[in-house]
Amino acid sequence: MTPNPGSLKALAATPPASPLWYTHAYDWPILYNLVNRSMPLMPRRLRFALANVVAGLFRRLMPREYASAQANIARIRPDADAATTAWFARSLFRHFAYYFVDLLSLNRQSPEIQRRHVHRVHGYTRLEAVLESGCGFVAATAHLGNWELAGRLLSPFGKTVNVLTAPEPQAAIQRLLREQDTPPGLRFVSNDNAGVLMNLLMALRRGEVVAVQIDRGTGHRSDLPIEFFGAAAPFPSGPFRLAGAAGVPVIPFFCLMRPDRLYDIHIGGAIAVTRGDEEAALRQMIRVLEHYVAKAPDQWFNFYDVWRPPTA
Repeated sequence: MTPNPGSLKALAATPPASPLWYTHAYDWPILYNLVNRSMPLMPRRLRFALANVVAGLFRRLMPREYASAQANIARIRPDADAATTAWFARSLFRHFAYYFVDLLSLNRQSPEIQRRHVHRVHGYTRLEAVLESGCGFVAATAHLGNWELAGRLLSPFGKTVNVLTAPEPQAAIQRLLREQDTPPGLRFVSNDNAGVLMNLLMALRRGEVVAVQIDRGTGHRSDLPIEFFGAAAPFPSGPFRLAGAAGVPVIPFFCLMRPDRLYDIHIGGAIAVTRGDEEAALRQMIRVLEHYVAKAPDQWFNFYDVWRPPTA
């Protein structure tokens, strides 16, 4: 009997038709360990000065990624001239370097220190109502700004936050990013586990949070082509099927860096998910994503053509 393609069980059991993944040659454990050991010892201003130098070096070492960044930004900002597009692409590499050092320094510090680097939380009253209800929810974010910091700051609010991640290709990096300095209310859950969706469904029904990045297609048959800046791009519907099955909303979360290097956390309005019509909720989320990517195209860290992603 053919399983119902709309069911969560079918989604969990069906392997990707054409797995999508982006890799580069510079994912070195030694680099992560060097940054992890040295950056917390430096003032943040010095960390960022060094990160700016390294960003310029890697931009030259990665011409394919630099070209893809310019192409993505040209689509996001079609009115920009070539010089402006190139400036945004350089700024993208610089912001990624800033995020990388914060990932391995600021993000590993206490919530009290982290909050000192947050200028404002926009839309907190929207989250407050959901927290008071005791309901679980799916926190939908993207490879935009310091997404992990937002998850870490959410974990002290009395809810366990289950962060769905892809496994790192290097075991040493996996241990560093997912197993060290993790607060009690934060769990990293790898999406290569066959039972992960059922476990997350139970977590949502217990009133916990599931945090996911929704801006990259997975290659799974559940990916849907959604118009994004004027052209169709693949987006995962799995998180919305999960929310629909659990009867919980999807709440957009983004953490963007300001010019003064502090962060603004943006919390969107809850998106209701009707079971059987998850695509409508996904489309609504992509409109929200468009708004924030347009707001900060140099903080959207996708270094390949999102509209024509590579196949593994």
